Amino acid sequence: MDVADEKELGRAIRARRKKIGMTIAELASVIPCSPRLLSELERGQRGVSIAVAFRLIQMLGLIVSVRGSEEG
Repeated sequence: MDVADEKELGRAIRARRKKIGMTIAELASVIPCSPRLLSELERGQRGVSIAVAFRLIQMLGLIVSVRGSEEG
């Protein structure tokens, strides 16, 4: 899945969290962050620091790929 903005990142995080069977409270406790912040992030209503985003990505076993745009 390509992620272009914070809403798509939130959807990807929610989908992966549910796939591995974690609740928001469980994931929030291991990050650590508040369940409310995580819920708002999953809905694309709030941004988080890059450090928190990377902790979430690592905890959930997601992979980040950075690509440059093609110049033509």
